[in-house]
Amino acid sequence: MQRVLDMAGGITHFIDVDDVVVIKPSLQWQNQGYTHTEATKALIEIILNRPGGFSGEIIVAENIHGDESSTSKGWAASPSNRGNNWPDMNYDELISWFQGNGFPNVTAAKMNSSLYPVVSGPSEGQGYVNVDYAISQSGGANGRVCRLSYPIIESSYSGKLIDTKSGVWSGGAYNGQNVKLIFLPTLNNHGGAGNEDYAGATSAVKCHLGFVRGNWSTGDGTKGIHATGYDGSPIYPEAVGESVGEFVSNVIQPTLYITVAEWSGWGGRTWTGGAEQTKTIGLCSEPVALDYWMAKYILGPTNGGSEASYLDPSNECNFRKTLQGCNAKGVGTMNEGEMLVDIYDYDNPPANNPPSPPGNVNVT
Repeated sequence: MQRVLDMAGGITHFIDVDDVVVIKPSLQWQNQGYTHTEATKALIEIILNRPGGFSGEIIVAENIHGDESSTSKGWAASPSNRGNNWPDMNYDELISWFQGNGFPNVTAAKMNSSLYPVVSGPSEGQGYVNVDYAISQSGGANGRVCRLSYPIIESSYSGKLIDTKSGVWSGGAYNGQNVKLIFLPTLNNHGGAGNEDYAGATSAVKCHLGFVRGNWSTGDGTKGIHATGYDGSPIYPEAVGESVGEFVSNVIQPTLYITVAEWSGWGGRTWTGGAEQTKTIGLCSEPVALDYWMAKYILGPTNGGSEASYLDPSNECNFRKTLQGCNAKGVGTMNEGEMLVDIYDYDNPPANNPPSPPGNVNVT
C-alpha cells in the first residue's frame, strides 16, 4: 500500500492535514469478497502518519444493504468467513483496534437505510440526499430514471455532519473542511466459475452500489443503480455504467480508487477454492481505466485464463458494456494507448528501487 501511494506522488498529494477521509471498502460478502482488512489497516496508518501530521478524521463507510452484524459479511466476519482474507481482524475489530490504540478519530459508518433516512441536506441531519438522473445513452434503458443518492454522515468522533458531496457541516454551516473519498474495492467474478452473469467482473465501477441508499426499483417509478440496468430481461449493463458515470462526475467527487487484489476470485466472491493469490494493488483517480487494466491483466489470466472471455473487458462482454456506459459519461478511458501504467514488481524490482513517475494507473 505504501509503495503504490508513493508511486502516485505520496499520501500528502491527496490528503491534507485536517481532511475528513471517507474510506469505502466492499463488505457485502465473505472471504475474498470483502476488501482485505490488512490493506485497509495499512491505508489508515499511512494517513494517520502522513508527513506534516494529521489532525482530521477517518470514517470507514459502507452500505452492505443487509445485516451488518452478520458473521458472513465483512463488518463482523467470523474466523471461518475470512478465507483468502486477513485472519486477525474483521472490520468491527479493526475500528476497535484503532480506537483502543489512541486513535478515536478512526470510526465506522454503517449506512443502512434505517439510520439514514432521506433528507434534503445537512440541516436535516444524517441521511441520504436523493438525486434523480434520466438514462439517455444506453439504448433500451433510455428514459429510465435512476435514483442516485449520497450520504451525509454524522461523525461519532466530532459530531460534525460529513456531506460527501459538499463538505463538512458544523454549527449550522459548511466550515471549509474538505472531504476526501477513497474507494477500496475488491477484484472478483460477480458470477460463478464458467458463468458470465449480468455484471461479469466486479470491482471499482460497481463498488458505488455500496455507497448509495438503495439499488432496486422504488415505489415512485425510479430505479436504483442496480435495477437501472442489471434487472429484468433484456439487461442493459451500460445503463449501470452510465449511472455511475453521472454519480462520480456530477454528484460526488472521488479522490482515489485503490483496488485490493491480494486474492482474485475467478470462481466468484466467496468460494475460496475459486480464487488465486494475485498479490496486486492498483490505484487510479478514476474507476474505468483501473477496472479495465486490473480485470484484463490480473483477473482475466487467473485459472489459466479460462474465464477471460467475460472477465477481460477487451472482449465483448457484460463487464465491457458497464465500463463503456461509464466511459460515455466522460469518465476515464478504455483505450490502452491513453493509459500511463506504472508497475512495481516486488519479485523483479528495478535496480536500486529508483522512484517511479506517477501514472494514471499505478500497480504494485
